[in-house]
Amino acid sequence: MKFSQPTLKAAKEVHLIFNLQDAANNQPLKDLKPYLGERGHLVILKQSSPLTEVDYIHAHALKNTPAGEVNFITSFPQAGKYKMWGQFNRNGKIITADFWIDVQ
Repeated sequence: MKFSQPTLKAAKEVHLIFNLQDAANNQPLKDLKPYLGERGHLVILKQSSPLTEVDYIHAHALKNTPAGEVNFITSFPQAGKYKMWGQFNRNGKIITADFWIDVQ
């Protein structure tokens, strides 16, 4: 996963780019199927206690991205540590990739 900017800042729009490759041959995945009507879903939760409504973010994948690449656009309402889950459908199997990120 990579970002459209080197530093993530609260209240600034960012593109999140998942580069999905086949582990067997390191080639871009060309067999992704829609999952709940989208190319991918992104769920983000801020590390917070208690959790509030603004601590939850959900984004759908952008349409028409290159093979093996799934892009999302979002913003983070506040600085802090966030956990992200990207979900994708590869031939009927849901693949989940998770990451921790810091937002300034």
